[in-house]
Amino acid sequence: MEKKPASKKTLAIPCPQCTVKAKVPVERITKKGLIYACPKCKTSVLATRTDKGVSVRRATGAEKMDREEGSPPAKDIPAEIIKGAPSWIVTFADLATLLLTFFVLMLSFANMDIVKFQDLMGSVQEAYGVTKAERGQFQAVSKGRFAEVDSNIKKSPEVVAREKLVDIIYDSVIRAGFKGNASITSTDEGVRVRIKGRALFDPGKSELRPESSDFLKELSVVIKTTKDLIVVVEGHTDNRPIRTKKFPSNWELSTLRASKVLERMLKLGAPADRMSAAGYADTRPLFPNDREETRPLNRRVEFLFKRG
Repeated sequence: MEKKPASKKTLAIPCPQCTVKAKVPVERITKKGLIYACPKCKTSVLATRTDKGVSVRRATGAEKMDREEGSPPAKDIPAEIIKGAPSWIVTFADLATLLLTFFVLMLSFANMDIVKFQDLMGSVQEAYGVTKAERGQFQAVSKGRFAEVDSNIKKSPEVVAREKLVDIIYDSVIRAGFKGNASITSTDEGVRVRIKGRALFDPGKSELRPESSDFLKELSVVIKTTKDLIVVVEGHTDNRPIRTKKFPSNWELSTLRASKVLERMLKLGAPADRMSAAGYADTRPLFPNDREETRPLNRRVEFLFKRG
């Protein structure tokens, strides 16, 4: 019975040029080295046997000329490409990862506390200027299906009333052209409107600028037409001291500015029994006073709208 020849042992060696692995007969690799051609890129590869195994590098021209006598030419080495995963598998894996991330985010949003989310959004919106509290809808996951949930479901009547007031004030700010100078925030205390100081007064002055008339008129209409609405006008300054005959300190400046705003709004029709004014000088800064870029932001007038 004819015996089949024993199969020769091969070693998978990566090409130093294209990294494609090729099967090379083990017995052909000696300490002096074996040079063969990569079956894919045809680079001449030098495989050398060492005490630790086999070292592989690209063969130089001199090595190809002076290689061991009797070593067969590169084309005689029966090297075979070892194929790995197809190239599309990388793109597919990235897509699967992105889809998994998407559904994890959807699940996390479905379980979020809507009230806390609105508080967070209010803080971000306040930092960037005028905001309008809009009624929206969230997507929630329930029993494996998507369901629309109105964001007002968990809101108390007080919260709903404040949001309606924010909408009204926001529209007034837009009509008066004060969008870039105002920010509106809804808190448990009430609705707070902050106006940059330079929008109403010149530096160190207490006389209202002419362009403030439309804005104060719009706010006066809101107060007059909204039942049980109490408004406190607050004046604030930075920490730079002022010492003039008219304003011995920032207390006088902040108080007189608040009073001037109140006086103008009363003339525009705001009810006197629901209005008050207060000055806080530099005791309630919004930003650090030790930085030139943030100090002017503390010079402002605030309107606190709350229910009586």
